[in-house]
Amino acid sequence: ERIFGEDRRALFGFFLVFLLMERVTPQADLIRR
Repeated sequence: ERIFGEDRRALFGFFLVFLLMERVTPQADLIRR
């Protein structure tokens, strides 16, 4: 259960980073143009 919690936290963190990148990338493209 402890290991599962660690994996879940890591997966959630990765998901947050992915969403953040998805949100920031379009803005960077707009600024670049």
